[in-house]
Amino acid sequence: MIPFKLKMRNFMCYRGSVPPLLFDGIHTACICGDNGNGKSALIDAMTWALWGRTRAKSDDDLIHLGQTEMEVEFGFAVGQQPYRIIRKRSKPKRRGRSGRTILEFQIATGDGFRSITGDSIAQTQQKIIDILHMDYPTFTNSAFLRQGHADEFTVKRPVERKQVLADILGLSFYDELEERAKDLAKQQETEKAQLNSAIKDIGDELARKPAYEAEFEEAQ
Repeated sequence: MIPFKLKMRNFMCYRGSVPPLLFDGIHTACICGDNGNGKSALIDAMTWALWGRTRAKSDDDLIHLGQTEMEVEFGFAVGQQPYRIIRKRSKPKRRGRSGRTILEFQIATGDGFRSITGDSIAQTQQKIIDILHMDYPTFTNSAFLRQGHADEFTVKRPVERKQVLADILGLSFYDELEERAKDLAKQQETEKAQLNSAIKDIGDELARKPAYEAEFEEAQ
């Protein structure tokens, strides 16, 4: 995944619509600044757009103080194919109600961006994960080390570390191939049984050929 654009509105310390960050031509970058200047918020904006996950306890905590809604637009490319995610969040208008999240997923075409958003947020989220070949836990255990969580991978149980490595290496692809092979084997076994049954029926008919010929001669 190669990012090329990040745009935020009322996200954490970034109030209002701030100028977009364009990453074209940048191969290595260092973000510098004092504590509280919003360095980590830039990474949070990316992970929230991609997976709806951040270091915050809830999505509503990400909305700038005094505002009721926020929005993050994140553009990235996988291989040579550009994509764009727009994730929005609005606070509930009444106490006791839940806030609302909107997730849009788009793919770049010759005529601009075309929506490939699913029928639900969960479906759209899965599309994003499938294209990235990476979920949030895999990202935070490989490409991104969260502040105060540098040892997150090493403190995991062996089975959890194994799963993280499997996700990083994309081993689930081979699990899919195994399932496809099993399905194909079952299909061929069914076809084989049908062919054997047909051959048996033909053999039974051939075995009755002399009787059929005798009946035919008597009839003449």
